[in-house]
Amino acid sequence: MFDDPRDVARRLARWYRRARRALPWRATRDPYAIWLSEVMAQQTTLDVVVPRWERFRARFPTVEALARAKERDVLAEWSGLGYYARARNLHRAARAVAAAGAFPGTLEGWRALPGVGAYTAAAVASIAFGIPEPVVDGNVVRVLCRLQALRLDPKAPATLTRIRALARSLVPMRSPGDFNQALMELGALVCTPRAPRCGACPLRSSCRAAASGTPEAFPRAPRRPPTRRVHLVAAIVERKKRILLVEDQEFVPGHLVVPLFRIPAGKRPEDLLRKGWKRLTGRDASALERVATLRHSVLERRYLVALFTFRENLPRRSPALRQRRAAPRIRALSPSQISRVAHGGLLLKVLAAWRAHRARLRQEPEGRARGERTR
Repeated sequence: MFDDPRDVARRLARWYRRARRALPWRATRDPYAIWLSEVMAQQTTLDVVVPRWERFRARFPTVEALARAKERDVLAEWSGLGYYARARNLHRAARAVAAAGAFPGTLEGWRALPGVGAYTAAAVASIAFGIPEPVVDGNVVRVLCRLQALRLDPKAPATLTRIRALARSLVPMRSPGDFNQALMELGALVCTPRAPRCGACPLRSSCRAAASGTPEAFPRAPRRPPTRRVHLVAAIVERKKRILLVEDQEFVPGHLVVPLFRIPAGKRPEDLLRKGWKRLTGRDASALERVATLRHSVLERRYLVALFTFRENLPRRSPALRQRRAAPRIRALSPSQISRVAHGGLLLKVLAAWRAHRARLRQEPEGRARGERTR
């Protein structure tokens, strides 16, 4: 534990008043605004969060408005932020709050909401309601491990239990939310994973890791799960200036994405694409044209995506039969409509690559563009 917890808290508070970033949710005690910011900030950088937080609140300004919304609209507004279970749980919890008629005023009440764990409950309860509960995230684990020179696995449950006890010994009864934010801010701005700015740290005189001369050695580097490589082939196809999309089966169920298929070892992506498209639509694909090779990561998975465009050959069937077969699985949307439906980061990369490809073709001689096609 710390020799003088109150002195540590005072020094941290003085630094926080001077150095903290001006984030919009720090100007309010509205539980909805604070809760939304904490959920969005998980696994996302603040540079990304700020404009998305403002846009989300403009569309769903209150918890009641969020509760009334349809899930597909919530997911569409969340598109691009990733980890979509967060949005679904946020929506479910908003409905629970709206049904109760008020936000929970206790730590236990917040923990009872769908998708709200120890971190989010402590953050909202301390910041919005002044409940003296410590917040423990990756920044807090790093700061407190360095202050005590603890070479622990930062992801281990035993480490989180120990760090929570250390943080509880520091959190003051007065303004616990500011203390929690200050500790996280110190980890984000000063006590960084690499090249920590020890000379700017208000707690340097109490830091055992800094005294050791190797602060980066604390905490111990976590064990990373082995990466898995997945090869996909994808197609961007237009019908009447609309792009064909399907329900995502690879990344986030319920989202829309361009048609894509896994490539087994030893198989040609062009062959898989032709067969997959025939199976999906009953139509043949011809004049395949390679657009780009895209890289996309989700947790430990590393995707390599061969992106093509091609022409469809209409089958010799009646229009009614063709429409009936394709309608349940495929949606045709204009680029402007895509931004209003739930989609992930891969679709944004696909659209950007497709636009760049079309721009290159406009600058090349027509004969050369045709020569790039795969018959």
